[in-house]
Amino acid sequence: MQTTTFRPSGARAPYERYLDQLSAFLSTKVRNGADLATLAHDRLPADILERLLEIGLTWDEVAFIIPRRTLSHRRDKGQPLTIEESDKAIRLARILAQATNTFGDAERALHWLRAKQRRLGSITPLEMAGTEQGAHLVEEQLVQIDEGYFA
Repeated sequence: MQTTTFRPSGARAPYERYLDQLSAFLSTKVRNGADLATLAHDRLPADILERLLEIGLTWDEVAFIIPRRTLSHRRDKGQPLTIEESDKAIRLARILAQATNTFGDAERALHWLRAKQRRLGSITPLEMAGTEQGAHLVEEQLVQIDEGYFA
């Protein structure tokens, strides 16, 4: 009887690329979801929003995280984001990292994230990602695109 040797396909490689991208966006090493929860609980520095803006997002697109005026006060006082604001920033970075991996680069990812999607009720994925449940829908759609489903 012939035996077949199992050879891993390297399916973890896309997840590792996603974590690397997410680490770059958040300017800290992310190894898993528990690291993200810890980051949110420990509160991100207010300058994380500058990093998201450098990637190509606009102030209007990150405004759901924290109002500009509040951010200015936090930076002036050297205060980090709140846990809730940190969670929102991580959510946005998570979506951006997944879209970047799906489409190959941040420019194409941002193009898709800014385009109205019929499957999302004719709003943009960035608008949908303003809530955690909406972000799950966007992530689900990105998985389907990555796996070859028509989106």
